[in-house]
Amino acid sequence: MPRKIIDTLILDLDNTLFDWFAVWYASFKPVYDAIAAVSGKPLDQVEAAIRKVHQARRTSEYTFLLEEIDSLAEARAMGDIRDHFRDALELSRRGRDQNLKLYPSVFPSLWELKKKGTKIVAYTESMGFYSAYRLKRFGLDGVIDVLFSPIDHEIPAGVSVEKLRRHPDEFYQLQVTETRHTPPGELKPNPRVLLDIIKDIGAKIERCAYVGDSLFKDVAMARDVGVLDVHAQFGESQRRPEYSLLQRVSHWTEEDVQREKAITAKGHNFTPTVVLKDSFAEIFMYCDFVKFDEPALEIELEQQSKNAIEIWKKCVDVHQHFNDLEMRIRNFAITVAGALLAAVSFTYQQGLQAQIFDVTVPAGAFLVAAATFAWIGFFLMDRFWYHILLKGAVDHSAKIEKRYADAIPEIGLGKTISEASGNVKILGIKMNSNRRLEAFYAGGAVILTILFFLLLWAKPQPPALNRVSTNPPAAAAKSP
Repeated sequence: MPRKIIDTLILDLDNTLFDWFAVWYASFKPVYDAIAAVSGKPLDQVEAAIRKVHQARRTSEYTFLLEEIDSLAEARAMGDIRDHFRDALELSRRGRDQNLKLYPSVFPSLWELKKKGTKIVAYTESMGFYSAYRLKRFGLDGVIDVLFSPIDHEIPAGVSVEKLRRHPDEFYQLQVTETRHTPPGELKPNPRVLLDIIKDIGAKIERCAYVGDSLFKDVAMARDVGVLDVHAQFGESQRRPEYSLLQRVSHWTEEDVQREKAITAKGHNFTPTVVLKDSFAEIFMYCDFVKFDEPALEIELEQQSKNAIEIWKKCVDVHQHFNDLEMRIRNFAITVAGALLAAVSFTYQQGLQAQIFDVTVPAGAFLVAAATFAWIGFFLMDRFWYHILLKGAVDHSAKIEKRYADAIPEIGLGKTISEASGNVKILGIKMNSNRRLEAFYAGGAVILTILFFLLLWAKPQPPALNRVSTNPPAAAAKSP
């Protein structure tokens, strides 16, 4: 075939860039064996129960299988199910990490394309969280320009993701590669989804190549769309003996499984345009990769509105974040001042004093001074740090709301809140957020100042145990 000029490379991930089946089998098999042993049920029943959960969650690599499978209902009633499966889960993690690696020529090939300016897009059926984690591990965050994947499944009620994760959230999230989601419930092969991806990134069909390991899901779909179909034959896993386990517990429908079995057993009625037999790097034998020129297209009003809503939602999240920080600072200021004032009461009861240049000063006065200093520090942090950041986020939201007020009337939440906040009256005086903040700290400062001078003027009594009584007890006054 003549060499084709390609400026957009669309990639399947699983078994195209890495051996997904090896990763899946190594991580699933220990858990599968442990479920069968703990439940005591026949394997066909266990597999049916696993498949039921996988189909409900639309994935065959469901993290919370132990929390939902019917076969373990009795075990879950006895305590934390993960304690029963601690060893199996550790074996699963080790197996996953040992097999989670790119095929040998993938990274240098993709890096070469990146240097040429070719647009690299990933399209996978694996859910967003799992795919993003793998790209991070592979060092492909930023090498791949856009990741298209299904939206993540929901977290089961009562399960804490934070307790299960070993690393901070940032470890699992892509920082450079853009992530987008395919329509819910849409699986390969679906030519319409592939066409939407090509349109979404502004590419041209005749300058695209699609690489995938599955004749059924990838190659046939690419041919239907009209892009150059490239079969990653080196990644085929359907003929492995262990593959039957995946088919028995998969989230695929029975129709999907039977159809794939028939294609694998009987072969296919077409020959892929390009076949990569031994390595990913063979693609350079068939294609000339060039720089992708971003199309200078105007964003449609509908898409522009969607983008504005997403940005506005992020601004609202920032509002909430800084507002929460301000509330925490004020609560902490009250707590610190209250603790120091409680200590003042103790020093006063004990009659503790300090002598400074022949002047007797109650010890509590120093604690009040410390409380005043802390109070002023909290005010400065609140008023001239977080409150300014909060106001900046509010002002940015106001700009978005003003611009899209006619197209999206419901977006005026920030304006409504700002107006309501500015109309608050205290003792008949209008008090906006700045004034209320300053009044809060001013009130506290006045109280601390008054207390400081009261302590200076006060004359604490020595403790009762240290006083010398001038009148003898009644019993001692009597003569024997």
